[in-house]
Amino acid sequence: MAKIKHLEEKFGEKPVSELVYEDENAKVIRFYLKKGQEIKPHTSPSSVYITVLKGKVTFTAGEEKIKGEQGSTIYYEPNELHGFVAEEDSVLEAVITPKPVRKVSLK
Repeated sequence: MAKIKHLEEKFGEKPVSELVYEDENAKVIRFYLKKGQEIKPHTSPSSVYITVLKGKVTFTAGEEKIKGEQGSTIYYEPNELHGFVAEEDSVLEAVITPKPVRKVSLK
């Protein structure tokens, strides 16, 4: 059955992550970051696709820094170091596939 999840801004004192969708194949997570907040670089055993829905960010891809803005999508290979910093209030959506079997730590 089709489901829709509308964009609601949920900024907080720390980055906010919200599970949008999950099944046996994939996980979709939405991130809300105020200017200057960061998701620290980490790895995932899965492929990760991140789209900037609103705002501007600087992505980390291994040792590289890449600017992203509304409409930009970045792809990370499994086990590639990745993270991002909000250059302004930003909302991003990550599609993780296949769904990780272990919990990914963002700390």
